[in-house]
Amino acid sequence: MSFIRKILPRFHNILALLVLLVVSTVMAGWIVKEPALIQVRPTFAPMVFNTAFLFAMISMGIILSDFALFKIGRFFSIVVIAMASLIVLQYPLGFSLGVDQLFIKAFYDVGVTHSGRMAISTAISMILLGVALFFNKRTILCQYVRTTCATLVFGFGSIGFLGYVFHFNAEYGWGSFSRMAIHTSSCFMILSFALLLQLRVGVREDNRTEPRALVPFYMLVIGILTTVLIWHLLVLKDFDRNRSVTEIRADALKNNLDNSFYSLKTSLENMARRFALGRYKNYEMWALDSESFVDDFGGLKRITWADKNFITRWVYPLGNDGQKILNLNIYTEPEVSEVVQRVVDTRQTALSNTFELKSGGRGFVLFTPVFNGSRFVGILSMAVIAKTFFERVIKVDGYSLRILENGENLVTTGKNDEVFGRDWTYRTRYQSLNANWEIVLTPNPELIRQNASTIPLFVLIFGVTISILLSLAVSFYQIADKAEKKIREALEWQRASRDSVSLLVLSTDANLIIRDVNASTRRVLEYSTEELVGSTPFMFIDKDEIMESRGRLEQQTGRRLDTYRAYAEAQFETGYNRAFERTLISKSGKRIHAVASISQVRNENGKIDGYMAIFEDVTQIRERENLLKEQEKMIVTSSRLASLGEMAAGIAHEINNPLAIISGYVGVLRKQLAQRGLEKDPEISKRVDAIDSTVDRIAKIVRGLRSYSRESHSGDEETVSLDTIIEDTLAFCHEKFKNAGVELESHIESNLMIKCRPYQISQVLLNLLNNAYDATETSAIRMVKIEAKRLEGGIEVSVADSGPGIPKNLREKIMQPFFTTKEVGHGIGLGLSISQGIIQGHGGKFYLDESAPNTRFVVWLPT
Repeated sequence: MSFIRKILPRFHNILALLVLLVVSTVMAGWIVKEPALIQVRPTFAPMVFNTAFLFAMISMGIILSDFALFKIGRFFSIVVIAMASLIVLQYPLGFSLGVDQLFIKAFYDVGVTHSGRMAISTAISMILLGVALFFNKRTILCQYVRTTCATLVFGFGSIGFLGYVFHFNAEYGWGSFSRMAIHTSSCFMILSFALLLQLRVGVREDNRTEPRALVPFYMLVIGILTTVLIWHLLVLKDFDRNRSVTEIRADALKNNLDNSFYSLKTSLENMARRFALGRYKNYEMWALDSESFVDDFGGLKRITWADKNFITRWVYPLGNDGQKILNLNIYTEPEVSEVVQRVVDTRQTALSNTFELKSGGRGFVLFTPVFNGSRFVGILSMAVIAKTFFERVIKVDGYSLRILENGENLVTTGKNDEVFGRDWTYRTRYQSLNANWEIVLTPNPELIRQNASTIPLFVLIFGVTISILLSLAVSFYQIADKAEKKIREALEWQRASRDSVSLLVLSTDANLIIRDVNASTRRVLEYSTEELVGSTPFMFIDKDEIMESRGRLEQQTGRRLDTYRAYAEAQFETGYNRAFERTLISKSGKRIHAVASISQVRNENGKIDGYMAIFEDVTQIRERENLLKEQEKMIVTSSRLASLGEMAAGIAHEINNPLAIISGYVGVLRKQLAQRGLEKDPEISKRVDAIDSTVDRIAKIVRGLRSYSRESHSGDEETVSLDTIIEDTLAFCHEKFKNAGVELESHIESNLMIKCRPYQISQVLLNLLNNAYDATETSAIRMVKIEAKRLEGGIEVSVADSGPGIPKNLREKIMQPFFTTKEVGHGIGLGLSISQGIIQGHGGKFYLDESAPNTRFVVWLPT
């Protein structure tokens, strides 16, 4: 098997060498003038020299084209096409162009229409074979041309070969009836098969990974061979029809003979009846009757009357050697003695064989006996010249006719070609009046062509065309399927690459309707593909940002942007399509900061077909940036607080000394007033109490300053009373709230002990109180309420104000660092985020109570 696989790719070269050997033998036969070398059998058509020469060129062309010398092979194919085309042209033109004996003078012309000329079927097949050899490139066009031409030649060659095997006319319908030689048809089959094998090798090499690449060519071969088979079946049916016409013509010919002999027989029998009745009194009366017969029947040379002893007594006409048969005993004549005896014995009219008449000319004699009752009276005869008779009776235009008697020609009309007659000759016998003739009738080629139907030709053209179209359809389907697979693979790679990146990638049409999204888009936005496809990107982009961006673009472009497409084009006009930030909102409401970039997608006409949008999720980057900024602010704040703490510590130290002195003097003053009896004086007592109360307030402020002074270092947590922290914090705000007309209301449970860093809790409360103070600035009733109560597992502190409250659209942002609604210079947006961080650092909770009618912040600390 391995050896066969190795030799099979070059098997077409072996076939070409085989044909080259055969045609070399034929050419040698023409050179040495040996008929045995140019034809298989004497009754078969020979292969002419030009056919063998062109076969040799095609064989060498196949071999050379397989060794990268396809240009030489193409040159050979051009020579073959040109020479075969000239031979084909000679048939309709009707004269020789000198091609038939271009290389060698033909010595043998049996079985060919013209000496040395190949059959037209051979010439046409040779053209197709040359075309198949010429289209030797590995393009789809060349492959289809080669397959079509080579398969047609294989079909024609097969029909020519089978015509010899099964004895049917394989050349009918070609327009000429010189037959393709059997070894010519064999060479056509071999070379066309070699070309198909060579094509198969090329297709397999070009499509090693595609096992179905040869299927369209197999379909084309099967379709064309089936078409050629159907074509020739129709040709054979037409052949049978023409054979039937020839049979009908032969039957008509026999009817003409019957009619002619019937007239002669009837006339002769009527004359015999008159003889038997004694109507002819003398020769003159009989001669007058005979004269009318001779004048009426062409070819009737003489009428004779012989008595009962077979002695010729009367002859009409006597001229033209008629005297030679007077007194002749016809019974003793060897040419007619047998038929004379038969006529007498059977009493039936009979015809003699054809012989040389004594009165001149070759003909036959019709004898009729004369009986008077049972008594033999004599015998009448008519001598008919065969040539004249048949010329009168036989009308066979368009046919070659031979009538034979005992193997000898009675009459021959037209030219009878043995090779042509082998298929078209019709033979029948005419047996009447003792005649036993063989009628050989052969229609002329022109008559056959005239009666030929064009349906087989149309079927051939239509079938080949349909086969080519079906094969092309399958081939294009395979090409499209292969291209679709490649596109699908490319799309899968593209999809995989898009899904592997962390960027959010989505494509839209020209109206910003989403066509496709990648995996990151689905993951980050928490939407499925079905939910996103068909919608617009604006379903997940912050609408406030869109409105703000649209307003800005409308101002810059000077026109309204009523549609999504107009909005997108405005971004390209103003240059906002690259690296702009947008806030994306996921399905669950999560806000994602993204840097967006949009590109236009144009079709082959340069028109915008859609857009490609890429979003980079920078939420973590922004959070890190904000964290760094927050840490920077906290460092700055810490340094400021440290400075403030140092300054507060200094101030507290400086204030405590005078306060101690003032407090001491107040005590001394009270003693002196008591000694003088003035302690009961209400006016003096009120003044002393005011001084004492003021000293206590200043002492509380000093303690608050001391608590802030301790923020410059972290310190450890300690268990303290929350109400003390709140009272110390309120001391800072008391005068500020009082002077501004803000009512400060507090509800503090006693003994609320917590473990914390007091200065941080005080900082959170002070921040909430300041925010509440600012929130009531525009309210008609200005009130701030602080509550502290014990809950299960912890302590809850809340600060509420009578302000307008925080808008719902801002509630999600208030905890973000640097977010503020205050005017520039009144806040930097770190208070709430720092407070949240402090409480979370204590393991507590810090949140906005959204169920409250006004603004209410809650601090929950675990006990």
